[in-house]
Amino acid sequence: MKTFALIISLITSLSVTSIAQQAYEWEEYGLSFDLADDFKETVNSDTEFAAVGDGMSISIHPFADADIDDADMTAYTIDAASTLSIDHVTDIDMISINGFKGGYTEVVSDGHKVFIMGLIDPDSDVNFFITITFADGDGLATQEAIAICQGLHKM
Repeated sequence: MKTFALIISLITSLSVTSIAQQAYEWEEYGLSFDLADDFKETVNSDTEFAAVGDGMSISIHPFADADIDDADMTAYTIDAASTLSIDHVTDIDMISINGFKGGYTEVVSDGHKVFIMGLIDPDSDVNFFITITFADGDGLATQEAIAICQGLHKM
């Protein structure tokens, strides 16, 4: 888990140029993000954005809660992960990225690695729960997942 945070920190200062990116804007929530060119949007509604790429998927769910803070996000992320039928999540790390604060964890379930993030927008009551799923042991997918995390921005 600490490795993921370290990798995000290192790559934040570098440009990930080996993965061609396409920009998305989810205007309803003022969220922009980058996905690899092979991703295809599968859901874009007021309750979910989802896309599938080569061996990888992402799902973003907004939720409104003006009272949630950094401390609450750890518990929220664990609760949200439990809805994904993941057996056990206890280690959540805090993250601060592109104006968001929150918590994340990574788990392996049925041969797939899942990055789970709960992000708070400190300037709004709209927050986000994000899952990125890919095959465990896929180093390129790990790099791509990190690029997705870095590409999340408030518009």
